[in-house]
Amino acid sequence: MAPRRARAQTESGRGMSRPAERLEVALRDPAVVGTLLQRAVDEIDDVAHAIMTTRDGLVVAANREADGPPGADTLAMRGSAMAAAASGIGDHFTTLVRQGRLHASVFEAERGCVGVFPVSATLLLVVAGGPAVTMGRFNAAAKRVLALLQTPDA
Repeated sequence: MAPRRARAQTESGRGMSRPAERLEVALRDPAVVGTLLQRAVDEIDDVAHAIMTTRDGLVVAANREADGPPGADTLAMRGSAMAAAASGIGDHFTTLVRQGRLHASVFEAERGCVGVFPVSATLLLVVAGGPAVTMGRFNAAAKRVLALLQTPDA
C-alpha cells in the first residue's frame, strides 16, 4: 500500500484562492509529514529545523535532528510547547491591537530567526533558520517550507 500524502486545502476545501485563508494540512500519516519536514531542512537554504505541532504543544512530526530518540527531551518537544505559547500570545496581542488574525510570530535573534506559523485551526509549523540568516531570507525560506507541505509532489 502506498503511503498517504499530506494534502493542503483551504478550510472551504477548494484550494488556495486568497492568501488570508488558513490552510488545512491533512495529517493522515505523521511519518509522511516528518519526511516532508526533513526534505525542507535538506533542500531549503537557511532552514535548520522544521517542526509540526498542535496548538496545545504536542509534537506531530519534526526533522530528524530536532526530534531525537523517543522519550528524550528534544528541541521538538520544547519548541512545540514554546510555539503554542507564542502563538497564543500572538493571537491575543493582534486581537488587542485590532490587526486581525495572527499569520506568524517571527523572532530575530543574534544567531538567526525562528518563526511560528498557524497552518490550521489545530496545527502550527515551527521553522528555525540557519546561523546568521537575515529576516528577509528567513521569511522567504519559511514560505518555501509552507509551500512544500501544501504541494508535496511539486
